[in-house]
Amino acid sequence: MSSRDTQFTRLRTVLLVEDHASYRSVVHDALTRYLANVEVLTAGSVAEALDALRSHDVNVLVADMTLPDGTAIDLLDGAAALDRGNCKAILLSNHSSVDMLPVLTRPDVHGYVSKEQGVKALAAAICANLDGVIEEPKEMTRSERNP
Repeated sequence: MSSRDTQFTRLRTVLLVEDHASYRSVVHDALTRYLANVEVLTAGSVAEALDALRSHDVNVLVADMTLPDGTAIDLLDGAAALDRGNCKAILLSNHSSVDMLPVLTRPDVHGYVSKEQGVKALAAAICANLDGVIEEPKEMTRSERNP
């Protein structure tokens, strides 16, 4: 893609909501490397995430299931009250998909990625929810994986 094409590519926004700061930082950095033309915002709680949703046009919300001031469900309910219908949600958790089944059947949940699956699986889920606007995750070089 030429630099001219890049400047006209619409930037998409992902909001990563994770309460563990070190994990949030690692995932943020990896997603930033994996996904071109995607701005990755972060929040550590339901309240911070709702503030970010009020002030940014978020395309994909990635939320840890358990947060210090509530759950991803509380966040989804709050987002619905903000009328963010264009924002798709992916849940991120250490729980198995079987344990998550009641939550995953909600119409406002567009995906689930176990933390054990890793950041590349999360990046692929984000791509799928951006309607193919961005490329599939690129392979990272060894130096990018181990900065």
